[in-house]
Amino acid sequence: MAIAKMRKISIVAEPELKASILRDMQTLQNVEVRDLPSELAEDEFHVEGTSSEAYVEYYTWYERAEESLSVLSQYRQKQSLKDKLLAKRPVMSMDELSASVNLDDAKELIEDIESLKKRRIAIQDEREAVEKRQSELANWRSLPVDPSTFASFKYFDATLGTIPNDENRTAWKALEATDGLSVAEVYANETEIGLVVFVDNTTDTDVTGVLNEQNFSEWDYPYEQSPDASFKKLEDERKQLIKDEEEVVKSLQSSQSGRETLQLAAEVFYNQAQLKTAENLTYDSDILTVISGWVPEDEYASIQSTVDHDYSDVVLLTEEISNHEIENNDVPIKLKNNAFIRPFETVTEMYSLPKYTEIDPTPFLTPFYILFFGMMMADLGYGLIMWIVTLFALKMMDLKPGPKRFMKFGHILSYPTMIWGLIYGSIFGAALPFQLVNPTEDVELVILLSIIFGTVHIFLGLILKTYLASRDKDYESAYSDGLGWLLLLLGLIVMLVGSSFAMDIPLLFTIGKWTAIIAAIGMIVVPMILNDKTLLGAGLGAYNLYGIANYIGDFVSYTRLMALGVSSGSIALAFNMLIAFFPAPARFTIGIVILAFLHIFNMLLGLLSAYVHGARLIFVEFFGKFYEGGGRAFSPIKTLQEHIRLKDVKNNN
Repeated sequence: MAIAKMRKISIVAEPELKASILRDMQTLQNVEVRDLPSELAEDEFHVEGTSSEAYVEYYTWYERAEESLSVLSQYRQKQSLKDKLLAKRPVMSMDELSASVNLDDAKELIEDIESLKKRRIAIQDEREAVEKRQSELANWRSLPVDPSTFASFKYFDATLGTIPNDENRTAWKALEATDGLSVAEVYANETEIGLVVFVDNTTDTDVTGVLNEQNFSEWDYPYEQSPDASFKKLEDERKQLIKDEEEVVKSLQSSQSGRETLQLAAEVFYNQAQLKTAENLTYDSDILTVISGWVPEDEYASIQSTVDHDYSDVVLLTEEISNHEIENNDVPIKLKNNAFIRPFETVTEMYSLPKYTEIDPTPFLTPFYILFFGMMMADLGYGLIMWIVTLFALKMMDLKPGPKRFMKFGHILSYPTMIWGLIYGSIFGAALPFQLVNPTEDVELVILLSIIFGTVHIFLGLILKTYLASRDKDYESAYSDGLGWLLLLLGLIVMLVGSSFAMDIPLLFTIGKWTAIIAAIGMIVVPMILNDKTLLGAGLGAYNLYGIANYIGDFVSYTRLMALGVSSGSIALAFNMLIAFFPAPARFTIGIVILAFLHIFNMLLGLLSAYVHGARLIFVEFFGKFYEGGGRAFSPIKTLQEHIRLKDVKNNN
């Protein structure tokens, strides 16, 4: 339960073996390829120049394959929820995967699907344009003549257009009253009137000015037939476009048979792209290739075994990790925990991975996160639902590594939720026959428990700070940021206990008082002794003592354990009381459905609150005492494993 110790390796081989070696590394999933130090690669070696272009090509094909799968999914026959949940990915080795798909055929299939998608989009755009033109024509279909013939009129001009409409038809009446101008209505609705305006060629009236005053909008008729005939012609075009689109859809539906090919191709394209990324980090001469990387110490034997067994002319070299690499954060971080603690690495990763010289905080945060989460959820019914859902997912579903670890995380947390539900005597907000603690009546006890748990949590953080600073020979920090605060807070707590009405032990009060005083004095004196500038050390120590206010806030923060647990239970109880007011028939019919929905909502809200506030108590009140973080995650050559599971690839989740 720690940070995995890393070893630097370099593999020296003939250039033609490079692809095979990297492929084996990708299969083992335990080597992170790194840049060769510049001093070793100045003249003798050169970076492979085409790998970057090859990466872009493979990754682009991977993205196109995934997009084609997304397109096909829109035309796939609907699956039942059961089939979706229980679907299994095929299991293959890397060699079986490569042999199972012809990439040229896959590329051709991708191009066909892309072409069909573009064709359908073009048809839809064209149909939309036709329907828009039909919409323009629809109101004019009652016009019996072809407006294109208006240009042939000899004694008057005719124009199509619209004017605003209102209750009094003001614009219409104004045009009717204009000399030298006649109007014929074609259609009218609430907002406008469509009309034909006839203008006598011999009139002296400023017809243009009159039309502008009435907001006349001219329509330049673009067709060569009457509106009705043009509308029917467009309708024929629309129907043909619908048929064309149906043919495209049928072609896409028939392409479902290539779905498996695309899935396998996506896996291969992605894996090849990652290999090309690794190739960018290798160095090559005319006769040698050098692959340098990091491997966990306990997995070095598998690399050595592969090299010895498969490559007789390959040299495997190891190097010591330099202080420069540690200080520059070059050493990758891989957490090494047992199956129970491993799911809680998500909490550490959410904050930041430790540096190589730090400790893995996951084993220390795990029991507290379990305790805090259970205390905030605290319902037997909600815990049972979590247990059933997560167990079903873990046993019956083919989960990918990330979701699988999260489900394990949730499954473990279901147990403290049920345990605290039994302690509080709560099942879906209803009271159980037994109740060790009543959170609504024993508020002081629950608050006291919350603060006690918080005190242990904070003290552990200070103990870890004392240990880590002492290990690094930073004795000033070990006392001022660790042991000093530990003694000071412990003294204050002993004082409080000794002076309480329940205890009232003067000796205990005195011991606590002097422990706190000596610790406080030490927080000023120790920096004076260990600092080159005595007065500066005294000032820093005195300023450090102001941090007592922050610690008071830290202790108060743990009362949220009580607050969230009580609020979740109270909301659940309120829902039960609400449904109890329903009449009997409704209570046992629609009432059950409503109650189930309300409890699911309350449970999800409680899960979110417990997840977030539990993490906050870890990050602020615990990590803030001893943990810095900032490590770089170990990143071996990746495989996709989205559509298949690779049986020869390690999976520690």
